[in-house]
Amino acid sequence: MGPVAPTAFRLAGNRRAISLLALGLALLVIALGAAFVTMGNINEDTARVEHTLKVEASINRLAAFNEQIETGRRGFIIQPGDTFAKVVEEASKSFDAEHARLAELTSDNPRQARKIAELADLKAQRAALLQQLIASPQATAGALRATDFDSDMGVRLTRRIRAQADRMAAEEAELLRVRTGLQYGSLVRFYLVGGTATFLLISVMGTVILLILRYNRDLAATQERLRFANEGLETAVSARTIELVRANQEIQRFAYIVSHDLRSPLVNVLGFTAELDEARKTIHKYLANLFEKHPGLRDEAAWLAVEEDLPEAVGFIRTSTEKMDRLISSILALSRQGRRQLNPEMLDMNALAEAVVSTLFQRTQDAGATITVRPIPPVESDRMAIEQILSNLVENALKYLSPDRAGQITIEGSREGPMVLVDVTDNGRGIAPADHERIFELFRRAGSQDQPGEGIGLANVRALAYRLGGNVEVDSQLDQGARFRLSVPAKFVATETTA
Repeated sequence: MGPVAPTAFRLAGNRRAISLLALGLALLVIALGAAFVTMGNINEDTARVEHTLKVEASINRLAAFNEQIETGRRGFIIQPGDTFAKVVEEASKSFDAEHARLAELTSDNPRQARKIAELADLKAQRAALLQQLIASPQATAGALRATDFDSDMGVRLTRRIRAQADRMAAEEAELLRVRTGLQYGSLVRFYLVGGTATFLLISVMGTVILLILRYNRDLAATQERLRFANEGLETAVSARTIELVRANQEIQRFAYIVSHDLRSPLVNVLGFTAELDEARKTIHKYLANLFEKHPGLRDEAAWLAVEEDLPEAVGFIRTSTEKMDRLISSILALSRQGRRQLNPEMLDMNALAEAVVSTLFQRTQDAGATITVRPIPPVESDRMAIEQILSNLVENALKYLSPDRAGQITIEGSREGPMVLVDVTDNGRGIAPADHERIFELFRRAGSQDQPGEGIGLANVRALAYRLGGNVEVDSQLDQGARFRLSVPAKFVATETTA
């Protein structure tokens, strides 16, 4: 083979590799664009489902206030007085407020709006009836006690309002079923598009690697033939050497394409996979809560897809991408979060706690809360880890204060044998006993989700406590505040080795 042959082969290989790479990247860009569009559809569907759930919750509260009004009215009939009159008044105010809220929530639904208007008429009739009862309690109550229960106008109005609320709830349940189906369809399309994008990238990268391997093999054979054909000829050897140098440069350029130009889309796929997984967790959590609250809406196919099929698909994408990562020697392995070397030192826990409180001064003022630091025994441990734990616990206490009372947070400590206990106590919303362990799990949260967060703070807190040789536990009841207790050795003892 003459000197021109390697160059021709090299150029042909370059064109094939670059053409395949360009085609694959173009297809990948299209697939990613489709994925982002699908993600937008998922967000829209989720917003519709959340709106329907809000309407359902409002209908349920309206129905509950309706029953409270009737209960108070019957009590007033039996025993006229301020006690039952107050019950009726407060329940009526709550009913009116919820009726207004429900009217606003259903303003986009003409059929529900008509039912709201009918409820307004029934509400007005009952208001007049209640006004008459309160104004002339003895005469009216006496007459009502003598009236047959089913003929009582108040009972009849209560039943009509109850029936109207049931009809509205049934319509919202049907809307929820339809919107949940649309949400599931968007989710499936999202994962299909993501899987397609990953498959395209893997296919293109695999083809390029095969071309490189083939090129290297053929180049090696060409070099060997050139060596034998031109042995003893200085000029030929020099020419062949130049060709070999150029060929090696081309190999390096191919390696650069694989390791550098493909690194960005590979990182994008890895990041996209992480986004897919986070989206799956969100949908999984949402469906779990939805099915728990509304067992009748449970769709086994949808649950199986979120519980098994989608994690399997994400796992396949992640596994395949990591495999391709290993095949390309010049592409860096997935970064792992290295363990920071713990540096134990004697800590003045009172000063450390005061420093943590001072960094949260503005948030404390904004929340209208008070933080009290009481004596805490000294600890020999890692300063950064202890600061992170206390900061997270105090921030959570500020985040979940009760709107019904001024926030009071206390940080205090004690010594029990070889352990130092640090308690962060608040008078906030509290946590249900069933959620005491779940809140320490990654991406798991409890209670009303009206505060920002990803559900990783307490998981990180417990992991840090474990590394320090201790633990973090919680003692709490709903609406009775919470006490988070950090227990760490008074003197740090290494429990791990770092490579």
